[in-house]
Amino acid sequence: MTDPNVPQAPEVPEAPAGPYVYDYKAAPNRQIVMPKTVPLPSYRTYLAEQKAAAEADEAKWQKSLADYETAKAKAEAEGKDAPKPPVRAVPRKDDNDLKTPWPQEAQDPDLLHLQACLGDKVEEIFEQAGELVCQVAKEAIFEALMLCRDDRKLAYEMLADQTATHYPAASDFAFTVVYHLTSISRRKRLRLRILVPEGFAPESACAAYPSANWMEREAYDMLGIRFANHPDMTRILCPEDWEGYPLRKDYPTVGWGQRDISFREDRGGMLDRIALQKAGQLGINLKQPKAD
Repeated sequence: MTDPNVPQAPEVPEAPAGPYVYDYKAAPNRQIVMPKTVPLPSYRTYLAEQKAAAEADEAKWQKSLADYETAKAKAEAEGKDAPKPPVRAVPRKDDNDLKTPWPQEAQDPDLLHLQACLGDKVEEIFEQAGELVCQVAKEAIFEALMLCRDDRKLAYEMLADQTATHYPAASDFAFTVVYHLTSISRRKRLRLRILVPEGFAPESACAAYPSANWMEREAYDMLGIRFANHPDMTRILCPEDWEGYPLRKDYPTVGWGQRDISFREDRGGMLDRIALQKAGQLGINLKQPKAD
């Protein structure tokens, strides 16, 4: 039996076993919402969407007619007045000067010439907002680039830009790589596009356009797309030991902790938020200090 006059030793909480590992993926500000759609401009997709919308509208109208016939037969059986027949809505006239630049069928001679020369290697051609787009097979991109550069009818002498985009919701590809070509002599622009699945390495465009060197390195650095036969396939913006690819949709905006550096002035409050976040996961009651 313990003596009530003797002070008891305070209970010491059990220390967690093993070292604590901060889980960046569990942080609230690093939660990722993956896109569920594939907003890839395409004339074929536009036609399919228009057809689906027309079929849905027709099905809705047929249902209205069927409901009217049912209601009419019921009214006749009960000796009541027949209901008013349905009236199909007329599409409203759009007098707005601002029109949505939907994809249109290809009419430009350059696109038609590319399709004639490359044949089945061209997957799709269309025009949108004054831009010419030619989507070719991923294995034929270098052949298409050389054709655009050397053919006298095309004469696209300069690769103005090369970009890539991540589409995680797509089923048969993961990235698009777009080559923005410029014909200085003819004052025209053309976009070549390929659909790249995860792990596929398209042929490098450096042999056709040397300006693609740093652009392809940036695509690799930001998205992880490697290009075959590139003279120096290394990172160009991030350090060599950087984890992940910042422009992928599964990469959080604030990163995985590589940028959490202690600066003398923390005007954005990032360091305070990180400290409170880590303290919360450690179970420490830490309050943000406020000046009196």
